[in-house]
Amino acid sequence: MRRVDEWGAEHPSARRRVYDGIALFLLMWPATGGMWLLGSTRTWGYAPGLAISLFGSLLVLIRPLVFPDTPRSAPPPGFWIFAALSIYVVLGVFGASVPYAARWEALRWVCLLAAAWAWTQMAGGTARRWKWLLFILFLSVAFESLYALIQKVNGSTLVLWAPRPEQYGTRASGTYLCPNHFGNVLSMLFPLALLLVFSAEIGFPLRLMAFYFLAVSAPVLVWTQSRSAWGGLLVGLCATGLLLALRRGRAWFFAALVALPLLAAAAGWTAWKTMPMVNVRIQEVLDKRAGAAGIRIPMWKDMPPMIRDRPLTGFGGGSFVWRYPPYQRHVDQHLTWDFLHNEYLQMQVEYGAVGLGLLLIGLLWGGIGVVLAVGRARSRVAALLLAGAAGGAASSLVHALFDFNFHIFPNPHVLVWIGGVAWGVAQMRKREFEPVSGSRRWFRWAGAGLSALVCGACAWLAISGGVSYVWNLKGELARERLDWDVAAADFEKAIRWDAGHARPHLGLGQLTSAQATWYRDPDPAAEREGKARLAAEAKIHLLRARELNPFDMAVAFSLSRVYNALGDPEAALEECRRAAAFQHKHVFYREQVGLQLRRMGRDREALDVFKQNVADGVAGDVSFLNVRILERKFAKEAAQKSAPPAAP
Repeated sequence: MRRVDEWGAEHPSARRRVYDGIALFLLMWPATGGMWLLGSTRTWGYAPGLAISLFGSLLVLIRPLVFPDTPRSAPPPGFWIFAALSIYVVLGVFGASVPYAARWEALRWVCLLAAAWAWTQMAGGTARRWKWLLFILFLSVAFESLYALIQKVNGSTLVLWAPRPEQYGTRASGTYLCPNHFGNVLSMLFPLALLLVFSAEIGFPLRLMAFYFLAVSAPVLVWTQSRSAWGGLLVGLCATGLLLALRRGRAWFFAALVALPLLAAAAGWTAWKTMPMVNVRIQEVLDKRAGAAGIRIPMWKDMPPMIRDRPLTGFGGGSFVWRYPPYQRHVDQHLTWDFLHNEYLQMQVEYGAVGLGLLLIGLLWGGIGVVLAVGRARSRVAALLLAGAAGGAASSLVHALFDFNFHIFPNPHVLVWIGGVAWGVAQMRKREFEPVSGSRRWFRWAGAGLSALVCGACAWLAISGGVSYVWNLKGELARERLDWDVAAADFEKAIRWDAGHARPHLGLGQLTSAQATWYRDPDPAAEREGKARLAAEAKIHLLRARELNPFDMAVAFSLSRVYNALGDPEAALEECRRAAAFQHKHVFYREQVGLQLRRMGRDREALDVFKQNVADGVAGDVSFLNVRILERKFAKEAAQKSAPPAAP
C-alpha cells in the first residue's frame, strides 16, 4: 500500500514529478498557447496543438508502463459513450464526402478524448497539483482579458498582426478574431471562479487568482457583446447553484429551482437597463427579431432537405462547407460557410442520427453522473469543483445552440481541463493504490500501449498534415509571385507530406494551366506541342484533386480552362455548368457558363444564361453588360433581316 495524504493523493518521487510536469505542460498547450495563435481556427494554429496535446496524452497513457505502481482512477461519467462516438467518427472518415476534412475532425475528437482521460488521471497526482493547474488556467485567460482591455482602450481593430473582420467593430476578442469565441471561454470559467473566490478551503493564492480573473474579465465579457456568452453564463450559474442546492437537500433544491431563474432574469433585466452595450445588443433582438441572428436562421431553414438526404450517418466530418452549396436557398449571398452556427444541427448533418444520438446519450449520462458525484463527494471542495465545471459545461452547451464554439480548438480543451481537474480531485480518495498483478496487469499494460500507439499515430498525422498545409501555403504565395519553379517544388513537397491533401494538386493544376496559356516558342508546331503537354499535365493534377475532393468547384473551373487549351470546348462547357449548378448562388461560376457559350459562338444560349442570372438575382456587371450587348446585337440582326432590299 502506498503512502497517501489526507486528500488521498500520493507522494510521487522527483523523477515522477518531472515526468508528470512534462506531460502536463504538453496538455496545457491548446488552452494556453493555442489561444494566442488567433484562437487556432486555422490549420497552422491547431495542427501543432493537436500534436502537442496528443504527445502529452501519450505520456500519461504509458505511465503504467514507466511507473508500474501508477494508481488506478475511474474515468469521468459518460467517457465510454464519447469513446464510442470517437470510434464512430474515426470509422466515418472512410465513407465521408471529403475524407481529408473528415480526418482532421477525427483527430480533434481523438485528441479531446485522450485529453479528457489524461486530465482526470493527472489532476490528483498530489494534494496541491490541482490548485496550480487551475491557477495557471485562470492566469492564462486573465492575460487574454488584459490584452482585450488594451485593445479596447486603444480602439484597435487589430488582433495581434491580423485585422479583425469589419462586422465585429471594436468588440473585445482578446487574441481571437471572433469575440463570440472568447466570450465562450470567459462564460465557461466564471461559475468556477466565483465558487473559488468564496471558498476558504481553496487557499489564498488560488482564491486571489480567481478574484483577479473575475476583476479583469468581467468588463471584457460585457465588451465581447456576445449574447450567446451572456445567456450561457446565466444558465451556467443557475446550473452550478442548483447542483450545490441539491447537495444540501431537496428543500434547498426546489427553493433554488424557483429563485435562481428569477435572479437570472433580474440580473439580465438590470444589465439591459443599465449597460449601454447590453441594451444595444438586446434591443437589436427585440427590434429585428429573427433578423438579429444574421445568417443563422436562414441557414437552419436550409437544413431539412440536407438531413433527409443522409439521415442516419450524415455526410461525414468537416463536410458541411463542401456539401451545403446545392442546398442553399434561404441565404441569398454566396460566401464560404464553414459552420452552421449550431453544433447540434451540424452534428446531425455531418454524423447523422447515429452521431447526434451518441452525443446526446453521452451528455445525458455524463450529466447524471456529475449530479450524483456532487451529492456523493466526500469533500466540499470536490463538490464545488464539480459544480463549477458543470456550470461551465452548461454554459458551453447553451452557447453551442447559436455558435460553433466546440469547433474552436482551444475552447473544448478549456472545458476538458476544468472538468478533468474537478473529476480527478473528486476521485482522489477513491483511487486504488494497490499494485496490479496477474492478468489484470497485462491487460492494463496492453490497453496503455494500444492507446499510446493510437495517440502517437494521430500525432504523426497532425504533424504531416500541418507540414503539408505549410508547404501548400508557400506554394500558393510563390505562384502569386509568378515564381513558378519554386511553387511547383513546394506543391510537390506538400503532396509528399500528405497524399490525401487535394489543395496542392489543385495548385499544381492551376500552375501548369497558366504555364500552358503563356507558353511561347519560335516554332509554331513546338509551341502547340508544348501547350498541349502542359495542359495535359494540368488535367492529370486537377483530376487527382477532384478524386480527393469532388465538391471543390475551383477544380471544375480550372478544368474548364484546361479543356479550352486542349481544344475541347464542349468539355469546358460541361465543367462550367457543373460548377454553376452546384454553387448556384455563386455569381462568378454562373457567369462563366455564358462566357463559355460566347467563346463557342452560341450567343443566343449565352443570352438566355445571362438573363436567367438576372432573373435569379445572381448576376454581376458581366451578366448585365452581356445582356445589353447581345440584345443590341440580335436586334440589329433582326432589323437588317426585316429591312427591304436595296433598289438596284
